[in-house]
Amino acid sequence: MSKVWSVVSLLLLYYALNSFLATQGGNAVFGATLIMTARVPAAFIAIPICSFLLLMSGLIGIEFARRGGANWADRVPLVAFDQIDTTKPEAKLYQAVVLTMLSIVPALTLIHFWTTIWGAELTSTEPVNPRALDGGIWAWKWLTSFNNPAYVCTEVVTRPAVACNGGATILPGLEPTLFAAITLAAYGVGIVFLVFVIRGPASKRSTI
Repeated sequence: MSKVWSVVSLLLLYYALNSFLATQGGNAVFGATLIMTARVPAAFIAIPICSFLLLMSGLIGIEFARRGGANWADRVPLVAFDQIDTTKPEAKLYQAVVLTMLSIVPALTLIHFWTTIWGAELTSTEPVNPRALDGGIWAWKWLTSFNNPAYVCTEVVTRPAVACNGGATILPGLEPTLFAAITLAAYGVGIVFLVFVIRGPASKRSTI
C-alpha cells in the first residue's frame, strides 16, 4: 500500500509543482508536459487533476494509517524504503518531510490555483467580435450551452477590440462548482488522514 500511495502522491506533487511554476511564468521541470501552460488555464486545469489525486492519496493514506502502529511515524506510508526504525529521531524527521511534501504542499498549491482563477475574466467565443462577459467564472448566466460557451482568460484586452489572451474554454458556473466540490472532498479526506496520522485510530494513540 505504501508503494501505491507513493506513486499517487509523487504524481500529485509533480503535477502540482509544475502547474505552480506555469502560473508564475516559469517553465516545467523534468520534461513535464502540462495540459495548459498559460497562467489562468494552467491553474484551472490543475484544480480537478490535483484535487482528484489528493483525494486518492488521502483515501489510501487513511487505510494505511488505520493499519499502522502506535507511533505516528508508523502511520505515514513509506517512500523509497521498505522499512525504517521510526523510533529514531532521523526517521521521524524523514517521515515528517514526506508527509509535508506529498500531502501538505500539494494542498497549499490548490489554494494558489483557486486564488489565481477566482477573479479571472471571461469572453464569449465568437470568432469575430467576441464580447467581454461580466460576473467571472461563477456566472451561470453565461452557461448558454455545453459546447464551448465561454473562454476563461489570463488577460482580456478591450482595445482596439476584445481579445482573450492565454485562454481556455469553460462552462461558467458549472465547472467551478464541480471543481469546488472535489476540492472540498479532497481537503476533507486529507484532514482525516492527518488526524489519523497524528492521533491514530481510536484504539491507537501517537507517541512522539
